[in-house]
Amino acid sequence: MAEATIEGRAASQPLRLQDDEPPQRTAAVAVGVKPAAPAEQDFSAPQRFEFTGTGSEYFRIWVVNLLLTILTLGVYSAWAKVRRLQYFYRNTRVAGTIFDYHGDPKAILKGRILALVLIAAYQISFDISVVAAVIVALILAGITPWLLARAFRFKMANSSYRGLRFHFRGTVGEAYRMLILFPVVLAFIGLFIWSIVVSYSRNPGIGVILLTTLLPLIALGVTVPLAHYCLKRYQHDNADYGRTSFYFHARASAFFKVYGKAVGFFFLGAIPAAVFGFLTAGLFAFLQKTIFGWLFALVYGLLNAYAFYLFVRPYLESRIQNLVWNNTELGMHRFESAARARSLLWIHASNLALITLTCGLYKPFAAVRLAKYRIESMTLVPSGDLNEFLADHCNDHAGAIGQEAGDLFDIDIAL
Repeated sequence: MAEATIEGRAASQPLRLQDDEPPQRTAAVAVGVKPAAPAEQDFSAPQRFEFTGTGSEYFRIWVVNLLLTILTLGVYSAWAKVRRLQYFYRNTRVAGTIFDYHGDPKAILKGRILALVLIAAYQISFDISVVAAVIVALILAGITPWLLARAFRFKMANSSYRGLRFHFRGTVGEAYRMLILFPVVLAFIGLFIWSIVVSYSRNPGIGVILLTTLLPLIALGVTVPLAHYCLKRYQHDNADYGRTSFYFHARASAFFKVYGKAVGFFFLGAIPAAVFGFLTAGLFAFLQKTIFGWLFALVYGLLNAYAFYLFVRPYLESRIQNLVWNNTELGMHRFESAARARSLLWIHASNLALITLTCGLYKPFAAVRLAKYRIESMTLVPSGDLNEFLADHCNDHAGAIGQEAGDLFDIDIAL
């Protein structure tokens, strides 16, 4: 990585005095007088997060990961994930030091095999009977908190800063108390829609359509903000760095406010969706008549859906990031986040256009661009001298925390 490159260059060049070195220092070296040590960097001021990665560097990693994943029929995807996370972690720094990721690809592969088994069981259950499908869906909803607890534990135990691992102390019991709400509501919504659909004829009236649409939306509108709040509280309140705990102070009402405004942006998304539909109507009609018409219809529908989502995603990303990190503390130190929805909207829209124009080759550049903006929108605000805090933690036993990580497995859950 970058550090290795710098070390290599330093080793290949002889140590010499600079031509513009002050004569006083030269004289001191000549008579054997030890020069004064450089002043320690001041970390009492706010420390901005930095991301030093570039799209061209990550493109090479991305291409190799993609090719090897295809050649190994997906088996290499676990190793690809480790390489990807290590690149992003090692290019993220704060207070002059980078983060690192230590995940075991074999543990990640076990998690992905489990995920495939669960998906296969869900798909096969549909071929058996509707009752079997419902039972499997309820089982999947029931184990979701357990999966989340494992995912958080694996991620934190394999993340480090200054050589010291993070730690997650949340229990499975706490996960069920705080995270079971959303899977249960989703299961009941699915059962409700299924019961309504099978109870009526193939041509249901407008009342049935409204009932099967509005009630699930109302249930989700009440559940999603609360579930998101519980998820972040469980995640942040149970995280430690060394011997210091994180604290989460946000309230559920703040999440409801953010999601309420996001609904308005969803309706604003109808404007670009209508413009997109108008401009591409002729092309869509022509392509639908071809042999791959069904495929074009699917892609067209996804693009229309993304036009709606494009307005909602930047707002939710920026507001949730700001809400979560502005209400998170590490001991007495706090964080600040200043992500802007307009900036994220431009990044997502231009990334989508460039990915489309390059047939997907711009994707690694887009990932770096998005990560750089979101990371550099954050600041660590020390409550005192950060040097003392970091020195205290560097004396801790870095290897003691996270040794059990080899016994865990990782579940890919978007958080």
